Amino acid sequence: MKHTTSLPPVGLSGILTSLMILFWSMSACGRTLTKRFYVDTPVVLCDSSVSVGIECGEGISSTMIDVRGAMEGIGERPGLAPAYWGIDMVAGNDTLRLTLRHGNSAFGDILDRRQNIISLYRNGLPVAEKDVSRFESSSGVYNTLRVEIDRRSGVLNVAGGGKSVDDIFSVPLASADNPERLIVWGRGHLTLSSFSVESVMSPQHAFASSWTADKLTEYLSQSDDEIEGYWRYLDRENDPVYARPGGRYLLALVGNGDGYDIIYVDGAETRRDQWMPMMVKGRLKPTVFIDHYDLEWTDATFETIDRDIHASVTDNAILTLSFPLLKTTLRFSKMPPARK
Repeated sequence: MKHTTSLPPVGLSGILTSLMILFWSMSACGRTLTKRFYVDTPVVLCDSSVSVGIECGEGISSTMIDVRGAMEGIGERPGLAPAYWGIDMVAGNDTLRLTLRHGNSAFGDILDRRQNIISLYRNGLPVAEKDVSRFESSSGVYNTLRVEIDRRSGVLNVAGGGKSVDDIFSVPLASADNPERLIVWGRGHLTLSSFSVESVMSPQHAFASSWTADKLTEYLSQSDDEIEGYWRYLDRENDPVYARPGGRYLLALVGNGDGYDIIYVDGAETRRDQWMPMMVKGRLKPTVFIDHYDLEWTDATFETIDRDIHASVTDNAILTLSFPLLKTTLRFSKMPPARK
């Protein structure tokens, strides 16, 4: 059964400015793969809304929106209750709107049943709709709405429920579906117990450097720094029970004013399709000991390793990366410079 609804205007009673608590999931070299923020809750909305800006740049690969709210005034009645709530995902003049409404299919009839209608609209036009039994349909009881905007797959996934969160439907993303602002609104009395947004940046952007292959080669061909240059995988000592190397890397070391950036050039075997040339693989920071460095390293799966590891350079020819707790040592030999 299809339900046609007039969509409520947002913010007629004013926009509630939210307090946000930010959490950063840090990767090596100060780069970030995941950014999460939480709106300070509980929040009570009475014909009003709460609005937050979200990450929407080119490098954002996915955004997860999670809201849990309890709507008053949705008890049994003929048709759908006038009280309902939803999420607007706004990008310029384009809006995706997700709504949750409750009601009865045939109030007073022996075949009557409760309805929980979740609907998705794009600029006021219906995109998808489903009656979902696992939502709670009593007034003042909490339900969760969850939206994942997966830009890698080009899909918008909708999930939700009362006691648990389950997949509901997925729709293809349109080119304009890149929201920069979220608005959670309630027509009637809505209490939010949680509201969070998680944005994930693609590794290619999170670990991007300013180098191109040509510029790097040109720079290194003119460098007088004995450490700077291309370093090719030589050998390893490794216990595979503790760790497995992600490839036989070709790396470049480039001074950064506080040590050296380790630039990935080639050789990845694990996640080879995600490691692009000129991404930052790590960093060397000088210690008080000659030719000995503190090491920051991004492993093959883009996880940070920056404690209890170190590096050394022998005769300006052998670079040794040591991971004692992982019982692993990687060695690289310096390639002859290509002088112009």
